[in-house]
Order: sequence, then structure tokens, then C-alpha cells
Amino acid sequence: MPDFDWTRFDQPTQPVPLKKPVTQCRVGLVATAGAYLLGSQQPFATKSPTGDDSFRIIPNETPIAEIALAHPGYNTRRALQDLDCVFPLTLLNRFQQQGEIGTAAPRHFSFMGFIPQTERLLAEVAPQVGTELIRDQVDLALLVPS
Repeated sequence: MPDFDWTRFDQPTQPVPLKKPVTQCRVGLVATAGAYLLGSQQPFATKSPTGDDSFRIIPNETPIAEIALAHPGYNTRRALQDLDCVFPLTLLNRFQQQGEIGTAAPRHFSFMGFIPQTERLLAEVAPQVGTELIRDQVDLALLVPS
């Protein structure tokens, strides 16, 4: 897009301290990896000049072999060799098993990441995901850029 410009904010978001130790927190993932479920979800629109501001829900118990990647900004075939580099689901569950976090959230959220027109994302889509994270009682969301 020739008129593409970064979305800017005058002030950073104020930090929100955790109300309990990380070892007691429910932790969710919000990633821009373009992760989606093979066979049951549509891939992200990687050819659109305006990007794709939709999101996909990835249940925590999803086998890694059922997760695919659709993103125009990086080599998704290489990333699939170690999905944790862009969508660290296995690592998050390992942290739960090791007691590093309380529990992994039941659902995680994936965006594509190429969204040059951010108005709808900021006004509608991101708040919807925020509502879903609250519904899942997530204490801490890990934002994973790709």
C-alpha cells in the first residue's frame, strides 16, 4: 500500500501489575504467527493488499500437527519445523507441567500480523479478543510477534 503508515500512539499503555505470582496465573497466547487449524479453519488471506484483521482461536489441547501457518512476512515452512518460535504452545504447556505457570488458558488467539489498516482491529477485533481472554479468566497474556 503506497499510503501505508505505522499506527502511532502518543503514550505507552500503563503497566498493569499481576495480582498473583506467575506460578499461580492462567496464561494465554496472543500471537501474530498466522496460526490456524488445518481442516477446520480458513487460512489467513495472505494475498490481500489490505491484510487480514481476523483472528483464529486455537484450543490449548490442539496437537501441533493440526496447526498450520499462513503469513506473507516470513518463511512459514521453516517456522513449522519449530512452531514454538512463532506460536509457543508446546513451551507454554511445558511451563505448566513444570510449575512455572499456574495453567495454560483453554484457548489461544492468532492473528496474521500484516494489518496495514488498523482501525477495525483497534476498535472491534482486539477488544473482542480481550473479552474472550477475560471470559477464559486469563491473568497474563503473552503477546508473541512474528
